[in-house]
Amino acid sequence: MKTKFNGVLTLFLALVVQISFAQQKTITGIVSDESGSLPGVSVLVKGTSNGTETDFDGKYSIKAKTGDILVFRYLGYKPLEKTVGTSNTINTKLLEDSSSLDEVVVVAYGSQSRASLTGSVSVIGAEQIENATYSNPIQGLEGLASGLRVIQSSGQPGADPIIRIRGFGSINADSAPLIVLDGVPYSGALSSINPQDIASTTILKDASSTSLYGNKASNGVLLITTKSGSSNKTQISIDTRVGITQRAAKEYNITDSTGEFYEMYHSILANSEFYAQGQAGTPVTIGAARQTASNNLIGELGYNLYDVSDATLIDPTTGKLNSSANLLVNDRWDDALFRDAASFSSTNLNISGGSEDVTYYFSLGTQTDNGYTIGSSFERHTARLKVNAKKIADVVSLSGDVSYSKSYSQTVPSDGTGSFNNAFSWTRRIAPIYPVFQYDENWNPIVNANNPGGVAYDFGNVQVFPSGATRGPRNYAPGEHPLAVIENTTETNERDNFNAALRAKIDLPFDIKFEYVANLLTEVDKGIDFTGPGAGAFAFSNNGLLTNNRNNFTAFTNQQLLTWKKDFGRHSFDALLGHETYVEEFTTLSLEKRNLISGFSPVLDNTSVYVGASNYNTNYTTEGYFSRFIYGLDNNYFLNLTARYDASSVFHPDSRWGTFWSAGASWIMSNEDFMKDSDIINYAKFTVNYGTTGNDRIFYQTGGRNLVAYENQYVIGENNGELTQTLFSLGNKDITWEKAGSLDLAYEMSLFNRVNLSLGYYRKNSQDLLFNNPLQLSTGQATSPENFGSMVNSGLEIEVAVDAVKKENFNININANLSTLKNEITELPRDSIPAGNFRRVVGKSLFDYFMVRSAGVDPANGDALFYTKDATGATVTTTDYADAAENGREFLDKRAIPTITGGFGTNVQVGNFSLGLQFAYQLGGYGIDNEYFSLFDQTNNVKNIADYGTTWTVDNPTASLPRVDPLSPNQYRLSDLYLVDLSYLSLSNINLGYMLQNDAIKKYHIDSIRFYGTVNNAFLLYSARQGYDPRLNSVGSSSPEYGANRTIAFGLNINLN
Repeated sequence: MKTKFNGVLTLFLALVVQISFAQQKTITGIVSDESGSLPGVSVLVKGTSNGTETDFDGKYSIKAKTGDILVFRYLGYKPLEKTVGTSNTINTKLLEDSSSLDEVVVVAYGSQSRASLTGSVSVIGAEQIENATYSNPIQGLEGLASGLRVIQSSGQPGADPIIRIRGFGSINADSAPLIVLDGVPYSGALSSINPQDIASTTILKDASSTSLYGNKASNGVLLITTKSGSSNKTQISIDTRVGITQRAAKEYNITDSTGEFYEMYHSILANSEFYAQGQAGTPVTIGAARQTASNNLIGELGYNLYDVSDATLIDPTTGKLNSSANLLVNDRWDDALFRDAASFSSTNLNISGGSEDVTYYFSLGTQTDNGYTIGSSFERHTARLKVNAKKIADVVSLSGDVSYSKSYSQTVPSDGTGSFNNAFSWTRRIAPIYPVFQYDENWNPIVNANNPGGVAYDFGNVQVFPSGATRGPRNYAPGEHPLAVIENTTETNERDNFNAALRAKIDLPFDIKFEYVANLLTEVDKGIDFTGPGAGAFAFSNNGLLTNNRNNFTAFTNQQLLTWKKDFGRHSFDALLGHETYVEEFTTLSLEKRNLISGFSPVLDNTSVYVGASNYNTNYTTEGYFSRFIYGLDNNYFLNLTARYDASSVFHPDSRWGTFWSAGASWIMSNEDFMKDSDIINYAKFTVNYGTTGNDRIFYQTGGRNLVAYENQYVIGENNGELTQTLFSLGNKDITWEKAGSLDLAYEMSLFNRVNLSLGYYRKNSQDLLFNNPLQLSTGQATSPENFGSMVNSGLEIEVAVDAVKKENFNININANLSTLKNEITELPRDSIPAGNFRRVVGKSLFDYFMVRSAGVDPANGDALFYTKDATGATVTTTDYADAAENGREFLDKRAIPTITGGFGTNVQVGNFSLGLQFAYQLGGYGIDNEYFSLFDQTNNVKNIADYGTTWTVDNPTASLPRVDPLSPNQYRLSDLYLVDLSYLSLSNINLGYMLQNDAIKKYHIDSIRFYGTVNNAFLLYSARQGYDPRLNSVGSSSPEYGANRTIAFGLNINLN
């Protein structure tokens, strides 16, 4: 009986096993991230011990049955669960986990786990930078991190942006952050760095994060880390994209209609005549004034582009264009000077791989960006090689990094200036009645074979025809022509940027490691500025002008680092000792000549008249000793201490050393018993730190760095063959470091495994400011460099990231950040210091407006009114601007600092399709719109006008803006009328892609193919006034500058193995 029972039991167990195995099957697949396959990923059947790992190609194989859940885990990435269905193949893509405690973050002179960080740090990954089409790796960071402002100071291709972290660090010293490239301070052009080579950008904001850089870090630090090879088989990535560049923001609401301009200027003349006769005591009716305007219109303007007589062009009874008039020529300056679709292209190749002991990364890149203004372009070719070798003799690791960039840029003449050669100023101001090209009496183009278009330029001078008839002169800058200047001018710069680094690490006893770093950066600029005789009257009179310049810049960094890391049970220790020297040298040589020998190329030997030359060199050296100590308890409590002792050659030997330090602590609250089992809060961390940093980057009062502020500096000149020596800048041997003390509080948390939130408060107190103190006129010098004054920057920062939807083939991620800034001067060397439209006083911000206040418009006659003070001190109104400027200027309780800045965006993934949108915004603050209001001033030149319907006329006596009057110079003088809200909302980036990744292409060694489209600087969705772009200036003052550009590109990315 027992035997029979055992037999039945054996049969039953065999049947169960057979059924069980019949339900199991082999599941295979590939695990990857945004950059390719991931080796070493843990794959586990949930609730069992059945698991495996992916190989070097990211492939895995595991037995599971339908309905099982596979869990994919990898350090630094979010865990992913997949349910086994009918398919035997499950491919997955892991997403980086920004809340991982074990995430390694690049920091000063090394890296730390995110848990041990006690400072304020933002990390931006490679994908955010790679998608951008900008020529530098920083411009694309706009709106991506709290506390960071990236200001596109020029739309010129290849131009570097203005960068600010947590406000303005100084008054007369530099407020730009330190740039660190692969652990070494970088002083070269950002446009020489290929964004495709960037692995990550880390933003260090507070003293705990930055004080280890001491002398250079008072304004924050941007750590740029380039890509390295990985210990797997060779990976090849090819990325190519083509597109167009165009103007990204609309122009002011100026008229582009020839007929409308004649009507508008007729109205201006009629109102001016009506007002002038009334003031003279000989009043006329508005009808009579309009008749006078019709009679004098073309005499004032100089050009009649219609086929009717001058006096009948505008009907005086209606103020409208003669209905019988036909337009004879319709040149458009915008069409002549700008391109709607300038070409853009870039191609990048990188190869990476290696073995367990040796890894490598090699890249080649090229980019061509033609600006939307004719004559502007940027071309760059880059190469980078990085090799890492470890376990040499078991104790030595060596790494080398060499990069080279060759770029060519051509710029637009007079960009950002008020010169008539400036294409942006010209197209904004030139009336649409003035042609680009010259025409004969019958309005046929006049041929000139020497011009690129074969047609003569119209310089606006008087034309006398064979019949005796005349045309002109143009009542706007006669003799000037920006198209002629651009087409007869060469402003180019050729730049060679070479950067090489060597790193050697040696393992010493007792877990001590020594690292030596040597880095050499050289940058050579060769510029040519040639203005041919055809550029205008001045160039013609000099028969061409030529300036050649050459700038040589070198920077050598030498670092020695000792590190020690050790865990003893519950205790962890991380110590660093270091020494660093930095030596910077700059030499410039410039030579100017004129009178080009006819028919010869524009080189110096082909010009006959010497004009001038300039040659000088500068040196700058710093040296520092530094240390860092991190103590951790239970991977839960961390203490971070740093110190640095620095010297700078800017200061006298007796005053050049300074000490900077920081202390910070962090508490991982989510590891505590009261929180670790929470289903809501997955991660929580609180940090607090305080520290000091220094600044030695003082400027001259006239601009440019003062590298020897402790010495009197002279300019050597010549007078009748004798050398002269003129004192240029007073020195001060007592001047020393500007110091900033920063307090930072931060709280980070992760909720529901979906929401990551960071809250922070900072207060930065800058003391002993590097200040150019104004002197009495009797001294013969405007200022003296001193340490005086203090200033506070404070604010809140919020960052949030939400996984709104997390499904197998459908994911939505949302990100947002917000920063506030309050700036206050707390000490000055005197009660009040004028600074243009601002005035520096204690209790106010650095950029508080101190201006004449507009009192509106006199509805009776359209006069501009201003507030002033009478003899008793009472506030009264006046039309006398000089009186208001002398007695009425006051603080407006308005400042040029935005109240809130930030950004938000979303990434959506549906199957193999992905969409990314990133926005940037700014709230509050005021800028001065000089450009807009200069259009209303018609006293010197006839100019185009924006929004003429908002100005006072006899028919519009309640208008908000004063009368436009060629005879009244005070109508549009500078006052608070010029102020405009700095708020804006922009759609910075759009990315749309499709990823092709399947077995069909893998047999051809293709890991993935991605098709994508991208739009950078897509749309300025809101600004307070059309034509005013608040993104272009750090304090919001408009100028005739190269405006922001939009790039639309379509690309293909192929990853091979």
